[in-house]
Amino acid sequence: MIARSFLLLLAVALVTLSGCGPARLDETKTYSLEMGEARAISPPAQSKLQTITVDYEAAPGDVTVGVFKAADVKDLAFPQFNKAIKADSGKKGSFAAEVPENTEYHIIVEAKGKTDVKLHIRNR
Repeated sequence: MIARSFLLLLAVALVTLSGCGPARLDETKTYSLEMGEARAISPPAQSKLQTITVDYEAAPGDVTVGVFKAADVKDLAFPQFNKAIKADSGKKGSFAAEVPENTEYHIIVEAKGKTDVKLHIRNR
């Protein structure tokens, strides 16, 4: 009897906890970009704070990659990286940015020259 009660309580706890945390994000995108061209990825807002990790690799040119609150972006084609939650530049790198709960956001990559870029975006 005690064992059944414990198992029932454990099952209820597991079902309750399984709804916690942001939905899983694990996307890989590859783009061929011209100088000054920008591309955006717009994952859905989450009900909890989430940490977005962005890995990027570009060749032969450099890129700038940033995580932005949607409200801070006037035009996805012309991002202002000084308004990003977090941004990084180069041929290869990785960074993390915290996105507040219930906040629409974009990950934007802009080419500094003609280049191919691979992005891997995930959350925790």
